[in-house]
Amino acid sequence: MDLHVTIKRLDPSLPLPVYKTAGAAGFDIAVREALTLQPGERRIIPTGLVVCVPAGYVLLVFPRSSSAKKGITLANGVGVIDEDYCGPEDELKLPIYNIGAEAYVVERGERLAQGVFVPIARAQFVETESLESPSRGGFGSTGLI
Repeated sequence: MDLHVTIKRLDPSLPLPVYKTAGAAGFDIAVREALTLQPGERRIIPTGLVVCVPAGYVLLVFPRSSSAKKGITLANGVGVIDEDYCGPEDELKLPIYNIGAEAYVVERGERLAQGVFVPIARAQFVETESLESPSRGGFGSTGLI
């Protein structure tokens, strides 16, 4: 299924996001600044993109698989980009965290994350006084392995 997404490049010298293979679920997201991250350092790095998420969808931003090999990750684990984050200054930014033991040099244009559009459903919460299902035993109750 094709999804038409409005996007604005704040820096036209960087490429548009791209799906690298026909079967890729996520598209790569590059950064527009070069910098060095020291071990344990976190920085928010701009991408130069404003992505207008279509109504009924959310854009989830994940680290790329290669990030673990590089010793970096997204500081927030997964980014959640709502459909109303689409103003002229609502630039997509990546909170990058150096989890490695060495300094990491981020190159301008380096692909550091991947985005996936996911349809969402909005819940209508119905409060109750009692629940029918039995308790399972709490967090981690199905075992460690």
